Amino acid sequence: MIRPVILSGGSGTRLWPLSYPEVPKQFAPLLPGGTLFARTLTRLAGRPGVASPTVVTGEAHLDLVHSFAEEVGVALSLVIAEPEGRNTAAAALAAALSSDPDEVLALLPSDHLIRDDAGFVAAVVAAAHHAREGAIVTFGIRPTRPETGYGYIEAGQAQGDALRVVRFKEKPDAKEAQRLSTDGLHFWNSGMFVASARTLVEEASRHCPEILGPVQRSLRPVEDSLLRLGAEFLGAPAEPFDIAIMEKTDRGLVLPLDVGWDDVGSFDALWAVSDKDDEGNATQGEVVLLDVAGSLVIAASRTVSVVGLDDVVVVETPDAVLVVPRDQSQRVREVARRAQAP
Repeated sequence: MIRPVILSGGSGTRLWPLSYPEVPKQFAPLLPGGTLFARTLTRLAGRPGVASPTVVTGEAHLDLVHSFAEEVGVALSLVIAEPEGRNTAAAALAAALSSDPDEVLALLPSDHLIRDDAGFVAAVVAAAHHAREGAIVTFGIRPTRPETGYGYIEAGQAQGDALRVVRFKEKPDAKEAQRLSTDGLHFWNSGMFVASARTLVEEASRHCPEILGPVQRSLRPVEDSLLRLGAEFLGAPAEPFDIAIMEKTDRGLVLPLDVGWDDVGSFDALWAVSDKDDEGNATQGEVVLLDVAGSLVIAASRTVSVVGLDDVVVVETPDAVLVVPRDQSQRVREVARRAQAP
């Protein structure tokens, strides 16, 4: 069986003020058609050979997780509550240690947009084949723009329908992103992984025992399909799965994926995936535009008017207003931290 493991942490600061620590972006109404979390829950639900999902989240988001699962009619096999987020390596290992060792786990961030669900299901099934042979498979997205907000994967020799992972590269500057996005050798790092629970634990014991140990010690008995991790979990270094395991393992494969993926990690990305008018503007709510082009304007609680501006982001909520050039939307995290500082 393939078990989806939905990683639902995060602070939500890159899309402030639409999302924030109490309601990070996977739970926020960013696009028509349901929240990103709800879409992730339903994407694999009910498919042949796919078990009910496990969700790893923070204590503060338990009610949101259960509310959305009930709303879309997806039964959860297990919810793992972290006392505090320790990034994706610790979250993935908590799920692996709580699963049957031979189960294939699909580690899926809950805040990604995928337009072609059927294509994604087929890719997960293909990745599971490699996972049963001991590989850790990630999905590589062919770049469509010189994105500085994503990590990149350099791919090498073919192995069936997948490619060997040569190396991971962290988020590049603009010049490097231009090269990586056009050389034909690199993929965007989607942050999604497929591997057996056994393989994940084995590779963690080899490459990041300092994370595996605290996670193991934090496990508690499951009550009503809820596992509340103990305080020992806080002793795990907060590292992403990519760095803790994937960059070090010799079992890494990348499977090319073309399913309309985006992690909607900035307002520029949200603009890119949104429907637009003839002037390239994407809007939500009561919006009035005059001589405006290439902009994202969101009005959550009142009418917002923009005049004579191009390539800007304007976001209004009952609590805050954000105005930023679209090409500087990666800086919103800094603004959010200052706005939320006591």
